[in-house]
Amino acid sequence: GAQGQYKQRAPLNNRRHESTIRNIIQPRFTRDDPLKSGNHTSNVAVIVSSSRYWFNYRHVTNALSIYQLLKRGGISDDNIILMLADDIPCNMRNPFRGKIFSRGANGGMGDDLMEGVEIDYSGTDVTVDAFLRVLLGRNLPGEGETNGLHRRSLPKMDENTNVMVLLTGHGGDNFFKFQDGEELMSNDIASVFSQMYAMKRYKEILFISDTCQAFTMADEIKVPNVYSVGSSLKDQNSYASHSDPQVGQSVIDRYSKVIKDFVDDAVTMTSTSKADAMSSSLDSATVAVMERFNLHDALVRIPMTHGELGANSKVGHTDSLCSRKMNQVALSDFFAAPLEERERQMKQQQHAASASLWMNESNFTSSEQEFVVEKECVLPEATINDSPVKEEIRDGMSVFDLRFIAAAIGLVLFMNMVSRKW
Repeated sequence: GAQGQYKQRAPLNNRRHESTIRNIIQPRFTRDDPLKSGNHTSNVAVIVSSSRYWFNYRHVTNALSIYQLLKRGGISDDNIILMLADDIPCNMRNPFRGKIFSRGANGGMGDDLMEGVEIDYSGTDVTVDAFLRVLLGRNLPGEGETNGLHRRSLPKMDENTNVMVLLTGHGGDNFFKFQDGEELMSNDIASVFSQMYAMKRYKEILFISDTCQAFTMADEIKVPNVYSVGSSLKDQNSYASHSDPQVGQSVIDRYSKVIKDFVDDAVTMTSTSKADAMSSSLDSATVAVMERFNLHDALVRIPMTHGELGANSKVGHTDSLCSRKMNQVALSDFFAAPLEERERQMKQQQHAASASLWMNESNFTSSEQEFVVEKECVLPEATINDSPVKEEIRDGMSVFDLRFIAAAIGLVLFMNMVSRKW
């Protein structure tokens, strides 16, 4: 019975989570006692990883870890704005092109966080101005619903929308860096939230900052119903978790890691379904955990208890101007779609499953060969004398690298011959 199910359960990401889950999550399942929803009608998330360069691999996994939780909560890509400043999965140093891992590459077979990802802003498009425009709903010329170059649309937000904003990257006292070229200041955050309040663009905001001196970014927020959380206080650092020898970099930060690991472990311990809880679409078991997990426990208490954030690092948080306290707010209020939207998605999944079952039971046969399409990184075209030349990449070396090496060898031989004559 239960003992046999326990033995067959998937291993936990952190064994120390087990007792905590038994004490604060499982009792709510026993009593069928989810936290009361805030009665919002829509969810929007803006996720920013603002760092460039390969050695900031972990900042992308921070962002994608939270992104994947939102997708499992049923929030669609139409309501998630994902901003990644560098294309780490397709970086030439990445031994697993097109993939990115937070728990270990495992020879490329690990949990790939790029599965099903839709990126809205990348590269030089990730700017302070773009971030502020997203929150205020202000498109650049040529964007939005009208015909234009990008047709990038922004999610609709009103006084019944719960908004989650995540910043991960490098920062300091009252500033957050965008690509080492510009800075988002704490007064910018306060200003944009004040404008959103005046424009009735939110019901409640959850503002999370995972960076050094993170909580200082909330210093000047003075509008109501903004829950602010920072992975470190003033004069404190936010630390990387662990490195992966196959990747050759630290693969995630400690704060982001413990949030996703704990939710995944809670799903493992409470789910009775054999469905894959790590899928990138609506997962009922994940939502059930989120409905019984309050913001304070998820974002403050658990990281402080199990996150090993560092000897001098503490999580900062405030709900002083909010109508509800953080321990009264379900994680699902920001990490999952509203009930009506989830029910609609569940019906779609049931219809799709029924159609698949019908196709499997039918007598249709096909002799056509099935092809497995692998994700590819699109390489930019190089131009020589205004004519496009596609570089062939083999083992990370381009044709221009080979030409350079050949020229260098020729130069060395020439100099050797000249020196012998002299």
